[in-house]
Amino acid sequence: MNKDIILLRAVEVAAIATYKYIGKKDKNLVDQAAVEALEVMLRNERGFKLKVINGEGELDEAPMLYVGQMLGDVDNPDAPCFDVSVDPVEGTHPAANNFAGSIAVIAISKENTMLQLPEMYMEKLFVSDEFVDAIDFSKSIVEVANDMQIHARRKDLKCIILDKPRHQKTIEALSAMGIVVRLIQDGDVLAAIDVVNGEADFVYGIGGAPEGSLMASLSIASGCKMYAKLVSYKDIWPNEVETEQRVIKENAWLEKHNIDFDLVFEDTNLVNDQRTRFFATGITAGGTLKPINYRNGKFYVNAFIASHGIVRNIKTIYDIKKVNGLKPDIKYLFEKYKR
Repeated sequence: MNKDIILLRAVEVAAIATYKYIGKKDKNLVDQAAVEALEVMLRNERGFKLKVINGEGELDEAPMLYVGQMLGDVDNPDAPCFDVSVDPVEGTHPAANNFAGSIAVIAISKENTMLQLPEMYMEKLFVSDEFVDAIDFSKSIVEVANDMQIHARRKDLKCIILDKPRHQKTIEALSAMGIVVRLIQDGDVLAAIDVVNGEADFVYGIGGAPEGSLMASLSIASGCKMYAKLVSYKDIWPNEVETEQRVIKENAWLEKHNIDFDLVFEDTNLVNDQRTRFFATGITAGGTLKPINYRNGKFYVNAFIASHGIVRNIKTIYDIKKVNGLKPDIKYLFEKYKR
């Protein structure tokens, strides 16, 4: 079977597995369901191998979908290998509380083309294809936004930004410039899908670095553009108990990769493959990607694929009885996670 269909089905089934726990106010249960679903769907596929570059964590922290884990046709030396970045539930908090902002997402690229990113913060800017050649991310975001307005010859650009205290001054400044600001609680990868689908001009914010790999894949695959810079934990949480230890780990990673906080990453620095592929399915979703639904023995899922400059928004129906009779691996998941 075509690997794109396999990966699409994997994120769709991951979203279906979470349905039992949507709104149950337990982030761990939501995440565990999606993690198991992805692992079950991908571990025995034939014809290709997958190596997790950015996943749930290291082996001792995450028994499945850990960094370095191999999935697929692992015993076949002739099977091509692909790098993988995966977030079984991007937005566990909105999924657990049943409000907009959660998706299941995976991206792949050729072997040895994805940068493994640390568990630290990253300042990210994702812009539509209109602004591919209009960005200098060494400038402040306010200066960048002004350049974008000049380039577009209009002030009312649409921006999506995480509604966090660290962004309040930026939100006020962008609004004062005439930019239409849409605030979200979680999910900058989901917000980037809205940019690709034409619902916004750019996404900006400081969030998790591993998600940067997913956004970079989406950017390359869709013809948009992304820029990023790493941000120290102490700049966000200067007075927390764990800050000192986090900073020690950050500095070790920076030294290992010869990177500093002033370095501007482009999407191709994070995923160096023009043929990268990006797959996502709505859980509670929001914006242009709709949430999962269930009626009368059928799951209605909404997925998104980007590759080679081609973008697809897909609606799929899973008839549980029919699928259970044909796909025992999916039947196992449907039985375990039925609501």
